[in-house]
Amino acid sequence: MNPAFPRRGACVAIAALVLSACAGTGATRDGRGDASRVEPSRSGRVLVDVASGRSPQAVADCVVDGVRRLKIPDDYLARRRLPGGGQAVMLNNPATGRTGLTVDVAARGSGSQVRLYENGMVVSGQWRALVRRCAG
Repeated sequence: MNPAFPRRGACVAIAALVLSACAGTGATRDGRGDASRVEPSRSGRVLVDVASGRSPQAVADCVVDGVRRLKIPDDYLARRRLPGGGQAVMLNNPATGRTGLTVDVAARGSGSQVRLYENGMVVSGQWRALVRRCAG
């Protein structure tokens, strides 16, 4: 690797490659996902589990904005409403039909319970920090 290649660029490139191999199908271009085709996957272990004073909508919006800042294409991003007012944000690969990462944001009182599931994808500290930052 060229030492001049920025470290952040390398992380984004690696994340895109991992997503192309490990993620799922059915995302729409607006990042909201087609709820009829994309299901949250919770088969992996929970990497982040934090309570938040923010609403599920606010936390999910923050996660979506953070994913877009990482330059991950909207085709890989899906969002779905959960029962009880919660939201799920998923990274999906439209080519493989697999969900590589799920962030559940469940309504909890006046705030949220936020969980990040790995689902077979290597999740960097950058992803964990994004979810924790959005939980506030």
